[in-house]
Parts: sequence; C-alpha cells; structure tokens
Amino acid sequence: MVGKTAVTAVICLIIAGCASPKAVGTIKESVLAEVEKCQFVTNVTGTSGWGGVAASSGINNAKEEAKQQAIDSGATHIVWQAVNGGFSPSVSANAYKCD
Repeated sequence: MVGKTAVTAVICLIIAGCASPKAVGTIKESVLAEVEKCQFVTNVTGTSGWGGVAASSGINNAKEEAKQQAIDSGATHIVWQAVNGGFSPSVSANAYKCD
C-alpha cells in the first residue's frame, strides 16, 4: 500500500509540472490610485483548468496568463478587477502604461 506521504508528493509534482510558465517581461501589480495619471491600455483576462483542491495553482496560472497579455500589449502596470477561484479559476484586470 502506498503511503499518504508518497501520494501527496506525487500530487504536488503533478501540479507543479503542469503549472503555466511565468510571464516573460516586467509588469507591476498596482492599485487604482497608483495608475490615475497613466494611460489605460486594455482589459486582460486569464483562466485555468486547475480548480478545486488545486485552485491556488489555478489562480496563479490565470494571473500569469493575464500578466502576459498586459506585457504583450505594452502595459507597465496591472490592476486586478476580479480574482475567482473554485473549480474554474479566472481573473480579469485593467492594464495601464505609466511613464
């Protein structure tokens, strides 16, 4: 019989192995007050299939997807509008370009 520790280790490795890559580039997570004088670029979203017990990984994956969209659009800052966990994690944010 496989021990609980071994099962837990395998689950952790599977989750870590399927995590999305980090966004390539630089973006600053901000609040609305910090981007008042910045130019709005676009709204970005992210989703992940990792929900339920892996919701925290799913939220991180969704955030990285949204950050990459913001970076690709030329934004320098991102302000989260909604972060939803559960069985189908998703996020939405506004992307801004600040001087």
